[in-house]
Amino acid sequence: MEILRVENVTKRFGGFVAVNNVSFTVNRGETVAIIGPNGAGKTTLVNVITKRLEPDGGSVFFDGFNITRLPPHRISKLGLIRTFQTVSLFPTLTVRENLALPGLNAGTTSDIKRIAGMLGLEEYMDIVVAKVPLGVQKLIELGMSLLLKPKMLILDEPVAGLGAEDRLNIVKVLSGLKSSLNLIIIEHDMDVVFALVDRIIVMDKGSIIADGKPEEVRENKLVKEIYLGVE
Repeated sequence: MEILRVENVTKRFGGFVAVNNVSFTVNRGETVAIIGPNGAGKTTLVNVITKRLEPDGGSVFFDGFNITRLPPHRISKLGLIRTFQTVSLFPTLTVRENLALPGLNAGTTSDIKRIAGMLGLEEYMDIVVAKVPLGVQKLIELGMSLLLKPKMLILDEPVAGLGAEDRLNIVKVLSGLKSSLNLIIIEHDMDVVFALVDRIIVMDKGSIIADGKPEEVRENKLVKEIYLGVE
């Protein structure tokens, strides 16, 4: 049974078509990656789905609701939450204060304690964010998203800029989340993608060029040529 349906979504910037008549569904319990070269339209598509951008055509349905014309805060309340490529936290506040920011999440004190424990943040809770490593900052942002009680979490390049150890830690955390919520992951690190997802959607020049199981996409000739760098 589907939780997300994208129908014929198009987004233009002047004469440039960034997302070109894109359609796909995501089923409940499914973890999906959206991959493609830089400029393929991945982030623009997510921005349209979550209403950071208005579509020029098409519709988006989430958990049975048509969300195409809803504002971002209404979409968040329905349980569709996203993170961003660049971590955006309050650097002069502590980790605890970031997690507890009023209006940004619906978490109680016990929720914050539970999420911090799950993400391994306990030792950092009273340290200001500016003094913790990027890998920890990524986990803080993830924690803030989880405190909103998402049904689906869209992660835009969750391991970007991280070293090998931090990447493995993020993969471990996300693997543990797969049983409790839907994940859509935009990512260039194919080791991370193949370790986590049930299905891969490949975009190029604003369109979907492949959609299938990881092993199918890995062997797709067009994907090899355009994205994986194999002739």
